[in-house]
Amino acid sequence: MGTDLVVVYSPVGGGHKSAALATAEAARARGLRVEIVNIFDHAPKWAGDTYVRAHLTGQSATPELYGQMYFAANRRRSAFEPLRLGFDNLVFGRLTERVLALAPRVVVATHHLPLVVLGRARRKGALSAPLLGVVTDYCAHAHWAERGVDAWAVAYGAAGAELESHGAPRSRIVRTGIPVREAFERIPALGVVPRTLRVLVTSGGFGHGPMARIVRSFAFVPDVELTVVCGASKGLAARVARVADEAGVPARVIGFEKDMPARVAEAHVVVGKAGGLTVTETLTAGRPMVIASAVPGNEKLNEAFVVGGGAGIAPSVDDVGSALDALRNEASLAAMGGRARALVPTGAARAVVDLAVGLAAPLRRAA
Repeated sequence: MGTDLVVVYSPVGGGHKSAALATAEAARARGLRVEIVNIFDHAPKWAGDTYVRAHLTGQSATPELYGQMYFAANRRRSAFEPLRLGFDNLVFGRLTERVLALAPRVVVATHHLPLVVLGRARRKGALSAPLLGVVTDYCAHAHWAERGVDAWAVAYGAAGAELESHGAPRSRIVRTGIPVREAFERIPALGVVPRTLRVLVTSGGFGHGPMARIVRSFAFVPDVELTVVCGASKGLAARVARVADEAGVPARVIGFEKDMPARVAEAHVVVGKAGGLTVTETLTAGRPMVIASAVPGNEKLNEAFVVGGGAGIAPSVDDVGSALDALRNEASLAAMGGRARALVPTGAARAVVDLAVGLAAPLRRAA
């Protein structure tokens, strides 16, 4: 017996996996047979390690260069495109074998890298199942517009128009929203914020970012309680805990957190990076967001979506604490939380599954 839905992700940041898990959760709730596949499990270890290292190093050590490269590559038929496509197909080509072995009715990819390999297999007729790309930011880089993709699920905002500008047919672009787990939708609205402000500070799954400086920015802010999620980075939790103690900031510091909906639910505001899933989970929960140190490229574009929608602010790293104190004194947080929830649709994961199931019947080959 085959698989109804194969969901493929790349572990480049935690968001792509989170979107895959949310999609799988919604599909299983409908009784569908689902398999989740990590593309790096089907490539040489050095390739996955190099890909992740280059991504994280670029974002944390040389963010301006990362942004320049992001925009330089943000067009089809660039001088580097044949090299990129050839390399990705060579190194990650075994993904096709794994997907074919699962005999899916439809394939969903929550990162653009699987679309390179599977789109090629789709065009050549090796993959008969339709292929759906789920764009996980509030913008759409040109790398998402791979040939051989049957449809794209995009967020509300500019992502659909940007994807079309890169050559994706408008008829294949569907606004579903970015899929998040249903638990974020069940979080109660913010309501009246008490004087003691509960702040969730999150670095993302890999635990990078200026966490110590963010915590230190609360040194002279009264009536705050921080929960700091440091992710998988070794040693970061101990370093942040030491900074909090030295600065006299009440902080509960933890490493990787499995139950982020519960952490978000207990917070009045979320401080973090502007990754697509962190943003969407926060907005879905109806929590204001303070975006600290967004990297040029997709994160800056996500930041613009949040700030432009009145659901968050983007102060400098060292001003996070004082900026939040000002919002509390203005009694602005509850209204921002309401605007946050209004920016994103409910049921995005279910909408993605609906789109995928619709593609699966009748089966057809992508152009």
